[in-house]
Amino acid sequence: MKGRNELKVAVLGAGTIGGAVAEALAPHGPVVATRKRAEPNPRLEAAGVRLLGDNGEAAGWADLVVLAVKPRQVVPVLLEVGHACAGKPVVSFAAAISLEILQRSAPQARFFRAMTNTAARIGQAFTVFAPGRGMEEGDLRAAEGLFARLGDWQQVEETHLDVLTAMAGSGPAYIYTVLEALILGALRVGLPRDLALQAAAHTAIGAAHLLLESGEHPAELRDQVTTPGGVTIEGIYELEEGRVRTAFMKAVCAASAKATELAEAACLQAEECRVRSLQRVG
Repeated sequence: MKGRNELKVAVLGAGTIGGAVAEALAPHGPVVATRKRAEPNPRLEAAGVRLLGDNGEAAGWADLVVLAVKPRQVVPVLLEVGHACAGKPVVSFAAAISLEILQRSAPQARFFRAMTNTAARIGQAFTVFAPGRGMEEGDLRAAEGLFARLGDWQQVEETHLDVLTAMAGSGPAYIYTVLEALILGALRVGLPRDLALQAAAHTAIGAAHLLLESGEHPAELRDQVTTPGGVTIEGIYELEEGRVRTAFMKAVCAASAKATELAEAACLQAEECRVRSLQRVG
């Protein structure tokens, strides 16, 4: 396996996540990305990503392949490019598709199953991954080098990936909902829109950094801000009356249950697709 900066990376499926990954990787080495009919994407092209319309050509050119297509497309794409991925590490960001399905669809490739989020675009994502069987020396190092370009990363058990998809993968949408609510509240009492947005975003950034760097529990940090008879407790009281914490807990649980449901359906669909393909070949 080549050094991190020498790796040629192909991103199959330059949609929301695939495009974010390609954009983050492009400043650090050669990257190609595939789109239907090689449709133009000015932002990716400006970042130095070469766009192709052929998955097989992209996979054959690369040293490391990133799979970022929709779950229902995973098996058809792997059956199409499996020969080009032979002997190469493949990182799958496709939600729900297990390592077992990936490896059965392209047995000559070596797979990582991973989850990231849209903040990968600016190198601020949280990426988790689980390695499959048969990793060679250098595969893990190469994958970790890729994940480091996207932000912070952590290796986890594959069984945690569906829940993490519901929490950290979908999490930016939850955070944006909170930020939008803060901005709207500030607008209601007369704060200018641009100032409200800046205040909300920087408050979220600062709070997250303090949580990570202090090692303190969120409840401890909240209590440090909440003084008796003060401004903060009035806001907290309204949030508690609105059952905000319960709502977010239910959101994560519901999204996690949906992720599990989709995983089961996707795996069945993927296996059916693989079997039909083998029958056609036979």
